[in-house]
Amino acid sequence: MWLAQSQHQYNDVGDMITETEAALAEHNIVLNDALQGEFNALRAQVAINQNKPEDALILSEQALGQLPSTTYRSRIVATSVVGEVHHCLGNLSRALPMMQQTEKMARQYHVYHQALWALLQQSEILLAQGYVQNAFELLDQAFKLVKEQHLQQVPLHEFLLRLRAQILWCWNRLDEAEEAAQKSLDVLAPYDETKLLHAYSMLARIAITRGEQDKAARYLEKCNGMMDRSLYHIDWRANTDLANLLYWQQSGNHERIQQWLHHAEEPDGACNHFQQLQWRNIARACIHAGELERAEQIFAMLDESCEKHQLVTDKNRNLVLQAILSKQQDNRPQALNQIKTALELTNSTGMVGLFLCDGSAICDLLQELVDIKALNELELHRARQLLREMTSKERNRSVHFDENFVEKLLNLPDIPELIRTSPLTQREWQVLGLIYTGYSNEQIAAELDVASTTIKTHIRNLYQKLNIANRQQAIETAENLLKLMGF
Repeated sequence: MWLAQSQHQYNDVGDMITETEAALAEHNIVLNDALQGEFNALRAQVAINQNKPEDALILSEQALGQLPSTTYRSRIVATSVVGEVHHCLGNLSRALPMMQQTEKMARQYHVYHQALWALLQQSEILLAQGYVQNAFELLDQAFKLVKEQHLQQVPLHEFLLRLRAQILWCWNRLDEAEEAAQKSLDVLAPYDETKLLHAYSMLARIAITRGEQDKAARYLEKCNGMMDRSLYHIDWRANTDLANLLYWQQSGNHERIQQWLHHAEEPDGACNHFQQLQWRNIARACIHAGELERAEQIFAMLDESCEKHQLVTDKNRNLVLQAILSKQQDNRPQALNQIKTALELTNSTGMVGLFLCDGSAICDLLQELVDIKALNELELHRARQLLREMTSKERNRSVHFDENFVEKLLNLPDIPELIRTSPLTQREWQVLGLIYTGYSNEQIAAELDVASTTIKTHIRNLYQKLNIANRQQAIETAENLLKLMGF
């Protein structure tokens, strides 16, 4: 059982416990306190994995009362579970010292995979509390432990890379985030595909943030296939749902957003980061579906939980969406105040990516705050940086000629008649954008995940429709169209 526990095969541990208990009962065997403590420590680990934190807390505290001080492995697990339960219940100030104690014990007795787990939990707790730089620096300690103890191929290494990618994405350091997510796929290569969901959903969010809708669609196809075939914890589902919602939002696919909202799972609380994320997903969908009153009620509940549990990072994330909601409710002064407060929090969290996900909806609010001189020097610098990033992101999306951009382009009064009467297919627009970017045929084929011969066909068709003869003319055409759109 302990071997299965160390490999995080908690469902197998649960099955083994059930079988063992049946055999013990059949033979009328009564366990002493020490052995009962071992079983309770394992039961506690299974319970927390089954999203039963209250049961896990009772079992882990019973185990700590039953286990002798020399039974170090079980005491480490029980202590870890107590910390994890408090983390799940939003008691962060109690969770952090329990995880620090777990790490200390695990290092002392050379149970290094448990020490790594404790470090990652500490990082998540610090992240939730808004100490994002501290959380990131703790990951450096975890990488050092992985290297020293040769833990590169254990599944927890993937969790480490995932946390790093998450923070880097929130900081808008997209190249580094993508590198971490790709490395996590390499770590999970020997395991079944169900473990890959987090990595692919992160890669999808990175692609969406860059405006690479085609690449995002391919990652999301993988994610949604895995979601259909397997059961996942709400934390995993909520991250994939966020990627889907951002993709539909950028694509203008309000029908899919409404369909998702109709079936969305509502968590039974909002005291931890994954429950906050799922409620925020629901609020985001409500805003796009026009259910503004429901979104307002959700944010009121989230605000209360953030205040109660000191969830600083989630408060930062919520404020950006609340500003969009206030703007839609024609309460611009409130929207400006919410964006200003979000900027103030970002001074400590550094989470500029929160703004960039919804750049088109909030850029006017940021610009107004700059224009009316409502920001101090640090916030003003950050607002201007965000506005530059938003302009750059919009330009990148336009180069990819996504569907929304093309629709706006074709509705311009001064669009050349040849473009209007001989419209390109969406794929041909994408190829034109990539030619303008400087991609070779092979690079375009790799970007769109098709054969080079298919790309040649698309190029031949768009040349014919645009009445052009070569690549240079294609680049000039794309450049002229971008100028019409103000780029």
